[in-house]
Amino acid sequence: MEDDRQPTIVDQFFELLEQVILPDWNDLVRLVPLLLIVAVVLFLAFNAWQWRRAAERTRPRVIRPLVAGAPPPGVHLPGPSRWPFVVPIGIALMFLALALPQRDETDSVVLPFNPLLMALGLGVLAVALVGWLRDAMREWRATAASDSVAGLLAPGATPIAHLPAGAMAADAMPATSDLQPAASLEPPTGIHVPEPSPWPFFAPIAMTVILFGFIFSPVLIVGGLFLAAIAAAGWLRDAGREYRSTEAVGHVVPVTRDPHKVWPRRLVPIFAGVIALSLLVTLAPLGLAWVNTLAPAGPTATALAVPARPEITARTSVSFDTTTLLVPCCRPFELVFHNEHAGVPHNVEIADSAARSTVYLDGEEITGVETITYQVPELPEGDYYFLCRIHPNMNGNVEARPESGGPPGGTGPPGAPGPPGPGTSAPQSP
Repeated sequence: MEDDRQPTIVDQFFELLEQVILPDWNDLVRLVPLLLIVAVVLFLAFNAWQWRRAAERTRPRVIRPLVAGAPPPGVHLPGPSRWPFVVPIGIALMFLALALPQRDETDSVVLPFNPLLMALGLGVLAVALVGWLRDAMREWRATAASDSVAGLLAPGATPIAHLPAGAMAADAMPATSDLQPAASLEPPTGIHVPEPSPWPFFAPIAMTVILFGFIFSPVLIVGGLFLAAIAAAGWLRDAGREYRSTEAVGHVVPVTRDPHKVWPRRLVPIFAGVIALSLLVTLAPLGLAWVNTLAPAGPTATALAVPARPEITARTSVSFDTTTLLVPCCRPFELVFHNEHAGVPHNVEIADSAARSTVYLDGEEITGVETITYQVPELPEGDYYFLCRIHPNMNGNVEARPESGGPPGGTGPPGAPGPPGPGTSAPQSP
């Protein structure tokens, strides 16, 4: 008789408690990426709220300049740029593409990354790098032009110190032929202004190559590390020279203020060559595979050397002597089982899978040391599962394949059962 009682509040409480104590972990694991995204968004929102609260206390307290306009000649102050904020957005989209790989209808991973998010991240990163480089080059050109004039302009030119606020020094520059030679003016002692450097542009390229190496091939990681080493060495060299000159004379004495001369023209081909070589080695297997598809199909590969009378041995209660049993398909065959585990019973069972919904052979148990020959029914070509019924941890895969030879040392034709080995008992029915 069915129970038509309505669940009480206590029953409902225990059902809810059961879901909390014994949750479906598979569903919870799938929610981990979403929970991480929510945590990151909440963290960023909390930081923005804290920043707004502390805005008054952390506002800049820099003394206003006495003279409005551009800084004095020889002082290089980098202008504001939006690109250092855009670059992390592109990198974040690329990491998000790795966290959300492309899946098919069966929820199986097709690609290790999401193509749409990866393309979007690469696009944002490329735009940011190009924009950042464009700003830096424009800034270097303006700095080089203002430093070459050194505040002494041709008659009729507007002095740099009297330029309106926000105007570039290069806007008031006369033609190069009108400039008068003058001694270079440097910033006051104690003011450290960094010289132009190309390495902040090359270092992200190396990091990008390394990131792609984690997605596609370790070859790219090696190439990216080589590029990163070059960028780090160049950056360290510039910084060391800059620090030494600052300690010696109180300010930076750059090798040159010309951004075109600073640009490492000899290293750019090396960078491009390393990237091209890494990509070539990474894509070579795919290219060879594609070329092989264009070649005419060769003869069918020779079948595996499947023994006509396979054998298997048990010596411990841990495993058989093999985890892959190769047997002939499409005909009944004999399976010789050697139990060399003294005083311990074993048997061999062949089923369709580990679930054992269909059992093809349920071999007789024998206590070692003893040998038995099982009569196995016909198995269609495919993969199966074998185990010891007494010790289920002793298991492996059965590969039923077309025959190409007899048993080792056998003299009969392919497919013919060989003679019984010594100590073999009479055939046993499954």
